Amino acid sequence: MKFRCRMVDVVAMRDFTNIVNIISRLTRQCTLRISPNELCFSVADDRRSMVWAELSQHHFFIEYIMNGVTEEQNEIYLECDAIMLSRSLSSLRMTAKSVKIKLTNKRQPCLTLEIELPSLSIESRQCLHDVPVRVIPRREWPEYQAPNIPEFNISVDMPNLKHVRNIVDRMKNMSPRLTITADKSGMFVLEIDTESATVSTHFQDLQVWSCSQKDVDDDKVSASIDIKKFYTFLAWDILHPESVKCNILHEQMVNLYLQLADHLKIQYFIPSLAT
Repeated sequence: MKFRCRMVDVVAMRDFTNIVNIISRLTRQCTLRISPNELCFSVADDRRSMVWAELSQHHFFIEYIMNGVTEEQNEIYLECDAIMLSRSLSSLRMTAKSVKIKLTNKRQPCLTLEIELPSLSIESRQCLHDVPVRVIPRREWPEYQAPNIPEFNISVDMPNLKHVRNIVDRMKNMSPRLTITADKSGMFVLEIDTESATVSTHFQDLQVWSCSQKDVDDDKVSASIDIKKFYTFLAWDILHPESVKCNILHEQMVNLYLQLADHLKIQYFIPSLAT
């Protein structure tokens, strides 16, 4: 197995760092799937997919070399400490000139980061980090495949994430539970119930991409979810996505799909809470 890549673009390094930072807030351990065309970060919650992030290697890396386990199974699966990886990438905020990421063996498998920093002298400074990883054997690969996407009852554009984040920031201090409702007219509602009141925010005329009333008794599709998990998703606004869709499987799941051009796709799954 071999893996080596290099980033020099400031925006690519910033986005990569932000992606890992957000993942590190969700979990201690994450999975990294390396393939010839993309890197995929995944996070599972109770063995169910919570986050699946696909990064196009053509956008992020000026150099990208990988050889998988075999020619037929040309992939590498790694389990790594997301918090340690995030801390190692923090040097990129110091106007780094480039970063190399390599799969190495230093008594144990590691992702070695070689970060080139600017210097007042002719020679650049170099910052080196080793992040221990576990190479996931092929027999376990089926547990780390892309999540199955169900047929949702409705798919609707999300309102501006920054606006939604400001609203939910206040709501999460009032209730641990958030109900999201949408309908075929483009209505999108965020609602919480407290002992003294029901608080809701309504958005209208949003783009509806699909709508199926199968297994739904009325015109509205809704799901009640953990408000903190939804609030954490809103941190992806730092990437300035081109589009974000909210997909709802009635009373079962909310799926949030974020896309940035053709080089970043993120699926975020939040299961419904028991009534």
